[in-house]
Formats: sequence, C-alpha cells, structure tokens
Amino acid sequence: MQRNFLQLAQSIWWVPLILLTAALVTWWLYSQRKKPWNAQQNLLLSILRFLAISLTLFLLLEPLIRQVVSRVEQPIVAIAVDDSQSVIARGLSPTQLRQEIGAVSKELGEEGFEVRTFYLGEKTDSIGFSQNSTNLSALLRKVDDDMEGRNWATTLLITDGIFNQGSSPLYRPYRAPQFTIGLGDTIPPKDINISRVKYNKITYKGNDTPIRIEVSQRGFEGRKVKISLREGANVLGEQQLVLTKSLEEVEFTIKSDKEGLRRLNVSLPFQEGEFVRENNRSDLFMEVIDGKQKVLIIANAPHPDIKAIRSTLATSDNYQTDIFIPSLDQERPNEVYDVVIYHGAFSNRINFEPKENPGIWYILNRNSSLARVNQAINFASIRRQGAQPDKVTGAFNQAFSKFKLPEDSRLIETFPPLEVPFGDYTIGANSEVLLYQRVGNVVTKKPLFTFFDDGAQKKALLVGQDFWKWKFQETAINGISTQFNELISKTIQFLSVKNDKKQFRFQSRASRFSSIESPIFDSEVYNDIYERVYGNTLSLRVNPEQGNGTEYEFIDSEFKSSFKIPPLPSGLYNYQASTVVGDKKLTDKGQFLIEEINKEYLNLAADHDLLKNIAEKTNGEYLHYSQFNQIKDRIVKRVFKSVVTSSDSFFPLIENKWVLFIILILFSLEWLLRK
Repeated sequence: MQRNFLQLAQSIWWVPLILLTAALVTWWLYSQRKKPWNAQQNLLLSILRFLAISLTLFLLLEPLIRQVVSRVEQPIVAIAVDDSQSVIARGLSPTQLRQEIGAVSKELGEEGFEVRTFYLGEKTDSIGFSQNSTNLSALLRKVDDDMEGRNWATTLLITDGIFNQGSSPLYRPYRAPQFTIGLGDTIPPKDINISRVKYNKITYKGNDTPIRIEVSQRGFEGRKVKISLREGANVLGEQQLVLTKSLEEVEFTIKSDKEGLRRLNVSLPFQEGEFVRENNRSDLFMEVIDGKQKVLIIANAPHPDIKAIRSTLATSDNYQTDIFIPSLDQERPNEVYDVVIYHGAFSNRINFEPKENPGIWYILNRNSSLARVNQAINFASIRRQGAQPDKVTGAFNQAFSKFKLPEDSRLIETFPPLEVPFGDYTIGANSEVLLYQRVGNVVTKKPLFTFFDDGAQKKALLVGQDFWKWKFQETAINGISTQFNELISKTIQFLSVKNDKKQFRFQSRASRFSSIESPIFDSEVYNDIYERVYGNTLSLRVNPEQGNGTEYEFIDSEFKSSFKIPPLPSGLYNYQASTVVGDKKLTDKGQFLIEEINKEYLNLAADHDLLKNIAEKTNGEYLHYSQFNQIKDRIVKRVFKSVVTSSDSFFPLIENKWVLFIILILFSLEWLLRK
C-alpha cells in the first residue's frame, strides 16, 4: 500500500506571496483597455498566465512528494533440514521425507506463512541426503543470518539429533522458538565397526611402523571375525579376533621399503544381522620419507650447550645427532650431514670440512678468534673494543621473516644473559637478525643471533654461548622448555632445507587433503637468470591409482600463483605439471592423498533428548517423525502475527518531468492563443 503527501522545504507562508505576485503580473499584462480579443478570451489568457507563473514560482519553494509505502510481512517459518547420510541410514525413505516436507511447506503457505528451507549443504531443488558430516550449529547459524531483521516466527528443525562437527546446538543462542522433528531410531543398531585407527602418518624408510586398530561391536558378543590389512591387492596381514568386549584392539606392524605415499585399507567382513556395511572398512594414508636429517656438532670440549641441543632434537624422530670432539674422538665423521654446528667456533683450528653443502651454525665463545671470524664469515664482522666481554639478553626482531616463532616465545627475552664480544658489529647482505643484543633495558642494533641465505648456502651465527641456561630457566618456570625447543628446532629446520634452484616449481599445498576440500597447488616460474616470470600457461594432469587422469590448465600472474581443482574421491594421486619458458619445456611432479571423511556411520543412534531440550529451552515443541502430520496445526495454534512495516521516500517535484511539461504547455498555449 502506497500513500503520497506534498511537503515544502521552505515556509508555507511563501505561497500567498507567490499567488499575489502571479496575480499582479497577470493583471499588469492583461488590464490594458485596448485588446485585439474579447473579454472571454482575455479571461482565458489571464488564467493561463496566472497558472504558469504560480507553478514556476512554486517550484522555488522546493516542494517534495513524500511517498509512504506500507508492507505487510507474513510470519516466516524456517525449515532446517538435516540432509546428512545418517538420516536415511536406518531405512527412512528419502522420497517419503521429501514429500512430507513439501506438503507441510504448502500447508503453511496456505495458512499465510512464508516458508524458507535450509540445508546442511547447498540448497537444491531435491534433498539428496548425501552430506558426509553433520554440523547442526552451522545449519542453525545459517538460518539466523538469513532471518536477521525479518518477521521470523519459528524454526522447524528436522533431524535425527546426531552431530559430528561443530559445537552442540543446545548451547547456542536462539531468537525464535524451535519446533524439532525427531528422525531415526534412538536404539543403537547391531553393528561391528572400525571405530579408530592409530598410526604415525609420517614414517621413515626402513622403519617398522605399528598400526593399532580399534574394533567396536554391539550385539555380536562371542563372534569370531577376521580383520585384514591390505595395500591395493596385497594382503599385508590378517588376524582372527573373538569379540568379547564392546571395544577390542588389534595391532599390525608393517615395514616401509620405499619413500612416497601409501594407501592402506583395514576391513572386516560384513556379518549377518549387521545394519550398516559402510563402517566395516577404513582407509589409512601414510607418508614414507627417506631417512632422518643428520646433524653434526663439532666442539673443542664437552659443554652444557651441546646437551641442550641434543636433548631438543631428541624429542623428534626427524633428527640423528652426532658429536665430534677432536681431542676425544680419534675417528673423524665421514658421513654427509644436513647441518653442521661449530660450538666454540674459531677458538682452535679444527681441520674439518663437511661433505657437500650442509647448513652451518657457528656458536662463538670467549676464546673465538674474531680475526678468523671476520676472515671466514662473509655476512658478519666484529671489531673488538676492549678485552672485557658484554653481558646481553636477546630482543626479538619483529620483522624477522626466515621462519615464524610463536608469540609466547618472547619469554626468551627475559632469560639469563649471554657473554658476547664487546665491539662494533656489521651485518652484510643476504643476512637477517633474529635476536638483537639488549643491554639492561636498551635494545641495541648489534646482532646476537643472525641468519644468512644467499640462495647457495645457509648459515647462522650466535655470538655467545651458555644458552643452556635458557632451557634450564624455562623448565624451572613452566616445567617444560617449549619455547627454547622451538627456537632450536626452527633453526635446524631452516639450515637443513636445501635451496631449490629449479626454474619451475608446482607443488601441492599439502601431502593430504580430505574428500570434501579442493586440493590447492602453488606455482613458481623463473627464467634462465632466475628472475620470477608471470603470464605462463600451466598444464596439470592428475592421475588416480586406477582409471583415467584429468587435465587442467591455468595461467599464473603476479597476483595469482595458487590454483584449486575440484574435490576428488579418496585415493592416492600422482600429478605432473608443465610450462614453457622461452623454448624450454619445464616440468614438475608429485603425489598427494585424498582421505575419505565420512563420520555419518560411526554413530547411528538418534539423539531425540537433544531435540527435546532444544524445544524446551526455546519455548518450542518436540514431535516424533510419526507426528509429522501435526506440525502445521501446532504452528498455526501459536497465532504468529503479520508485521506491517512502513518506509518513507522523498522525491523533489522539480525533478518530475510532467510538472515541467505542464508549465511548458501553459506558456505555449497562452502564446498560441495570443497569436
């Protein structure tokens, strides 16, 4: 419904003056005694001139047309449908449920309600009941967002009450009463299922890897079953299991002989009387890496710092740590190491050159020769001023970018001071300071811990020793040296990662993705002098273990060098990417795993108590699915009312072309009659 009103921006007292002015101008024009027309024609011309002048002057008062639009908003019923697989897993007909939801929507519409329907997944014309996870809180949040500012009467939540993602819907805030419809069966079905598989997702080539499998059962006490572990068509192990408890555990041990990604499968035979077949198997995805990172510590003498480093690296299976002290060890290390740590570097001439190109960490002490430091290290120099050392603590460089440390690592700044050379420090190119020297409360620009990376080699320089006290103090404060361990681990990780000088890199963002997410790839393309170039056409082929591969094509740019492909079924995939730079074809390849995420069959006992509690909490009502035909009457009985809303809009009359057209017609008609 729309109503119009005329309003003036200026005082209404101008209107009589406008009429008087128009009358005087008209009288002056048409009051002459001698006229070539008669009295009736003169009166008509006077009226036309008076109206034209009055309307023209009236527009100077800025008249506005106020439009008041009133809208009747019917009460809205939001139908939130749990379209997950668990809803129909125990025999409920999806066709019948779809029909009943459609029927109640039509009935509510005939009663004057507006009906809006929401699903766990994207809204479709037909409810598929195919979602492999249930987040009821997210579903209800979707309703909340859409109903903001609307005449929301109630929500009709149709679900079995089972959720396996997100928080409990019972504890979320509600702004409207909830009518809940309980689907499914609250009595747990007879079932045998693989409820959990415990294993290391990353293992080392040549290692024995234990795999522990938890088998749950209900209603099959005393049944003998055979559990199998397979890799493709190969059977890696089988065990007979007698089900005597509700939860049994079986362990297999496998050996990984080659690096790469492995897809294993654990399965139980389907038993007569079981209700669900889907939870009798589970896929395992394991990444096998080729050996540990090897770290060598070279020192003039034993020192607590060495023990602090070794104990930190020992907390991870990724590192093998060796120690070489020339005065104690007769046999020199002959292996290839990823990182070499010189403790007390340049204090004595240790004639040891590591093989290949490891990352190097220099740790200075009071006996280190600064002349040799300046000669051997090209990214830092120290000019001593006086024989006495400085006592300094560390201050983090907020702009450090080589790697990230947790925010709480700032506690290190309060740890005991280190003894460092007193003098002037200079930092060269391709280097970055992690810790500056702090003297008392003053943070200097002198480096305490510096990292270097020129693309060919990685190095680090710590200009003081006795940092074992940091580990000791943190352990005394917190009972564990988490922040110290993080600092040491990130340092070794940075130094051990080899620089990759390939012109084309195309790598999956992760080694494993879930079946409900899109795999992401990152690309980098360089020319012959290793400058980043863009605008390249990238071809990607993704091949599953079985079946035909799929090809994709992308074009990278300065603003987009990451690419997604659609979600894939579970399995192991190989991919190969290629591009052309100049006249050279460049390729890169890799592997990734897709893990099946389906929690719907792990629990099929409907939770109607949850639905009853939600209804009670929100002043709604709970109904069993068998009472579906009562829903419309229960909602209508609440007498939800329509809401009338009004909105105002203002339109300047001078912008109305018809008003201007009328004024033009009046002046034109007067002119024609005078002629």
